[in-house]
Amino acid sequence: MKYILNLLLFLSFFTGYAQINNVLTTPPYYIKTARISDGQFPKSSPIIKLGNTLYFSFDDLQGDEKEYAYKIVRFEENWQETDLAVSEYIDGFDSDIITDTQNATGTLQSYTHYQLKIPNESTKILLSGNYIIQVLDEDDEVLFSLPFIVYEKKINIGVQVKWANDVSKKDQWQTVDFSLYKQSFPILNETQTLTTRIFQNNDISYYKEFHQPTFYKGEEWVYHYPNDAIFEGINEFRQFETKDLRGINYGIQYSELKQLYEFYPYKDYYRDHYLFYKDIDGAYFVKSDQADNPNTESDYIHVHFRFEDILDAGKRLYIIGQFNNFTPSDDYELKQNETGTYECTLTLKQGYYNYMYVTKDKDNQIDIAEVSGSYSQTENDYTVLAYYRAPGARYTRVIGIGKANSDQIK
Repeated sequence: MKYILNLLLFLSFFTGYAQINNVLTTPPYYIKTARISDGQFPKSSPIIKLGNTLYFSFDDLQGDEKEYAYKIVRFEENWQETDLAVSEYIDGFDSDIITDTQNATGTLQSYTHYQLKIPNESTKILLSGNYIIQVLDEDDEVLFSLPFIVYEKKINIGVQVKWANDVSKKDQWQTVDFSLYKQSFPILNETQTLTTRIFQNNDISYYKEFHQPTFYKGEEWVYHYPNDAIFEGINEFRQFETKDLRGINYGIQYSELKQLYEFYPYKDYYRDHYLFYKDIDGAYFVKSDQADNPNTESDYIHVHFRFEDILDAGKRLYIIGQFNNFTPSDDYELKQNETGTYECTLTLKQGYYNYMYVTKDKDNQIDIAEVSGSYSQTENDYTVLAYYRAPGARYTRVIGIGKANSDQIK
């Protein structure tokens, strides 16, 4: 059975995705495994607490030790560039050379690994909010960029995941209730100054947004939107590993060695029922069983995805996960071959990967549940952020965070 997103979910998704997409530059073909992380394992997030370490890294498959620089750019709530001077949100410099570089060793694919931590001696972020990190080439042109969000804990947010109230959606959807606990932090004119957003599985381009509590209980502001704060439960993410170049890997049907190792996950099909197994909610991590340092000793592999079922007319098929920032772009489209199988080959670093399939129709509307179905018992992570722009303030802060997992659904 296939489940189609309702209009509200499409609007929420495209609003968030389009806003971020307008300020981002996609990595070129030779830049791989670009990621921003809070350092948590195995589920990392691009949502970082103010003052904590942000970890940024990527590989250049051209492997010729270029002199890349980074630049931190701040944005306001809806990803419009800030009016603040750099000195107001950065202590030090917003841009500097990336000096922590290492060449790959013992791999078939040569590459140079670049990594960066913030704060560092040159750069410290002073304000919460939306940010992107740009990588500049030797001509000071933006090579690519990634988004992240910095938050501070001025208020507490309690989050609960519940069954959908609507009986017709109870088996497929999950509802998120949450409360803001002000803790005497002054929030004025909240209907105009306060925005709350719910994110699913650390995908910061996909959210539901709310501007007003449904009722007040003193210092607790309750958000109960059973018909709006709902998300498709989807299904557990598909998964595979490529940790052992010469042995058995979970989810891999067979492999062969050509110029690089070629790995073939088992063929995928439509799912017409819920499949229970432990995933990491779309995340991935780099690992090689033969490597002491996975950053520089893990090889790159050609991974061949194959989907055997037939899509409805006019539908296109994409693969997404944290490894591509959940972005169904052209590079991740599966195309039909002469036998009718949908295929896509990706160059991925050794490790463990979660992924899922989504479809687009002729109007580029995305359906996240058509291929795998949607089930309310699926385990998903939810994060709630509170954005606040005080009356007369020149910038928006992210003043609170709350998290919950649907394995405690009520």
